Amino acid sequence: MFIQPASLWSAAVSAISSRTAAPRTESAAAASIAASANLADRSSISQSARDLLAAETTAAASPVSSSVVFDTNQGAVTLDIDAYFQPPAGGFTELPPLMMPSASNIKALTDHVSARMPDFLARNGIPEAPASVSYDRYGELQLPADYPYAQEFKAALADDPALARSMQTAAALSSVHVEMQKSIPFHEEYSAASSAADAAKVVAKYAWLFADNRPSASITLNFSADGKLTVSADGEAISWPAA
Repeated sequence: MFIQPASLWSAAVSAISSRTAAPRTESAAAASIAASANLADRSSISQSARDLLAAETTAAASPVSSSVVFDTNQGAVTLDIDAYFQPPAGGFTELPPLMMPSASNIKALTDHVSARMPDFLARNGIPEAPASVSYDRYGELQLPADYPYAQEFKAALADDPALARSMQTAAALSSVHVEMQKSIPFHEEYSAASSAADAAKVVAKYAWLFADNRPSASITLNFSADGKLTVSADGEAISWPAA
């Protein structure tokens, strides 16, 4: 994925500050509750069946969310990922904390997407996740040419902006993180230089880091058939710290 770091941060800020309408799951859940009540009034069913129906309705109305401590520009902050990427109607009154491109943040996002994806696929009648997801330089979703459920997957993501933004931010932060790692040897050697001449040699050695046309690593979100997410850079798997 060839995206300049500035574009990545813009994508991240855009994802958390965009003004989006409330998801249609609330109205669907409300309709389900009303239908359940009418069914209970009209039908003679056991109390255990009614309790099960009520539990299923509550679960549909209150999807599981995940709260994790994230590294942000405001320090360590506990964030509910779904709420973070699903702004309230009318937008936030103030900009939320900005996620930093740390390994722990990226792992938290990949774990969250992995946990959400199986239910997302089931709810939308999609038999399997795409083998890979990537984003072009404009942030547009790219799916494998041979993925048979591409249209259904894209349409379902459009109706689940929190999951869509979690995926895109995981890719964006991974790209920034990988590019930052490339510069670590330069900083270490430059700091250790004992003279201006040695420093100049280090700069010359790593001149490619400062090239305007230097390509970024190609970031890919890889999914197993059941939705488990891993991230790769230029085809090489990226490992994050254990939880």
